[in-house]
Amino acid sequence: MNIKKLLCILFFLLDALFIFSEEISLGIVLGEPNGLSLKLQQNKNFVLDNSIGFNTKDNYFLFCIDFLKYDYGKITPKEITGKIPVFYGLGIKIENIKKDTLLGVRFVCGVEYIFEEIPFNIFVKIVPTLNLLPETSAYIYPAIGIRYILK
Repeated sequence: MNIKKLLCILFFLLDALFIFSEEISLGIVLGEPNGLSLKLQQNKNFVLDNSIGFNTKDNYFLFCIDFLKYDYGKITPKEITGKIPVFYGLGIKIENIKKDTLLGVRFVCGVEYIFEEIPFNIFVKIVPTLNLLPETSAYIYPAIGIRYILK
């Protein structure tokens, strides 16, 4: 079994631990990657955030899993009815470009707006990333997205 398959299986097993999450949100993310976003909130302060992006034309695939800490006390709006938590944490990414596979560590920080009246949240994040395999390189990826809160 190659490393890509093994790591993907590991990611999905980690997600299985969060199946009984307090809140599950599904949506889209634009930036790095362009694709789908799945947020599994275990409790108010701990989130497992997944992103998957792909492009069949260029044989491109990207999977990210981030372990995030949410802080609801940093931004407290008085005129807005929703919540604005700040989040930060670490993640892992697997990126496949044509025949090359990159494995990297992600350092995530961002802010999210959770609407009170409707089941949606929007987010913006900056993700400095250190690719470790097959060679070392560093990038900074911005992302913006919207998710529908399923439960």
